[in-house]
Amino acid sequence: MDEKKESAQVIRIALAEDHHVVRTAVASLLSRHTEFEVVGEIAEGGSRLLEAMDRLEPDLLLLDAHMPGHDVIQDVNKLLKQHPDLKILVLSAYDRREYVLGLLKAGALGYVLKDDSSHMLLSAIRAVARGGEWVSPQVANVLLESVRNQEQLPGATLTPRELEVLQALASGAANSKIAEQLFITEQTVKNHVSNIFKKLGVETRVEAVLYAFRHGLASPDE
Repeated sequence: MDEKKESAQVIRIALAEDHHVVRTAVASLLSRHTEFEVVGEIAEGGSRLLEAMDRLEPDLLLLDAHMPGHDVIQDVNKLLKQHPDLKILVLSAYDRREYVLGLLKAGALGYVLKDDSSHMLLSAIRAVARGGEWVSPQVANVLLESVRNQEQLPGATLTPRELEVLQALASGAANSKIAEQLFITEQTVKNHVSNIFKKLGVETRVEAVLYAFRHGLASPDE
């Protein structure tokens, strides 16, 4: 009877991390504690991640915030629609506001940085597995700064012309085509794109387009 009760308390964890060394190190750390069971390791996001959650049915997903080629915020939205009871804890190398706010708003219950201590990671897993919330102290500073400054989403600071350029980028148009459509010079388009990158906190056209889709500034169907 006691053995059944003890086994029911084991937290079944899936690891989604594309870096093999990090994934192996975390799995090794968790294996030293009988309260945890690593039920699967996933190196990709998107459909592979969704399929793995359907198959593994973990209690908690420890998710890397940056999976190459995939929008992890969209992954979290889709995962929680299909598995509303799944607890998601983000393990990230980044404390950028875009990642932190985006993933927490999408439904992740915690956000831990990869340079946090192993003790802090274990505490975060325990808290999130119980349905609580946990953020790294460094991440808490990001959240506090956002509250104090009453920050808006970066997209709200775009000018009407910058929004037009962003929507044209989302349609796949090149700078020359955007210039033709908006009756402006190609250099002016480049200036607008540079301003858009700064305001959205992104570095590439792909990141800007993903931001636009995620926040309803453009539609993939357009």
